Amino acid sequence: MSKQTREKIFQGVLSLAQQGVPMYEVKVQAIATAAGLGKGTLYEYFSSKEEILAATMLWCMERELNALEEQLAASASFEEQLESAQRFVVKMLLERGSSYRVIAAALTAPQAEQELPVQARQPMEQCKERLTALIQQAIDTGRREGRISPSSSDEYCRYVLKAALLSVCAAQSCEGEAGLNRSGAHVRAMICKALA
Repeated sequence: MSKQTREKIFQGVLSLAQQGVPMYEVKVQAIATAAGLGKGTLYEYFSSKEEILAATMLWCMERELNALEEQLAASASFEEQLESAQRFVVKMLLERGSSYRVIAAALTAPQAEQELPVQARQPMEQCKERLTALIQQAIDTGRREGRISPSSSDEYCRYVLKAALLSVCAAQSCEGEAGLNRSGAHVRAMICKALA
């Protein structure tokens, strides 16, 4: 499948999701129309609506991870990498317009199956592995700078980073945008203290 055709399909799904169309109710014809393609074209590339939705979710996640990789590559210090990771969490999970959040929210419904479609499980595991590698990259930077104690295991460091980044989500949900803005520096300071 051409990259351009795939992106048209994924943008069509996102367009429907942004309009509030429940993905568990959407028909392949509606996706095709939103993408500006024929229904048969979608079936040339995907065997079902579930496969289209799973591929769209993974495409969104990969775009977000690519952006994070670029941010981390441009961030020289451990502190800058923490700030980039924090911005990534906020953008991906909290910003209303985030493509990943739009599609994830659209796929979640009481009537929808809660389990990830089979065709998305392995690629989603690969995305998790990629995210873990990016977290490890930040840990390695912190170790090189002497910001992380040699006695702290990588596993401990990963737990600290994940817990701290999740606290960003909690700050936003409890205190709104103002809480999120205030919490950023505190979260980074907390990470540095926990790992020193």
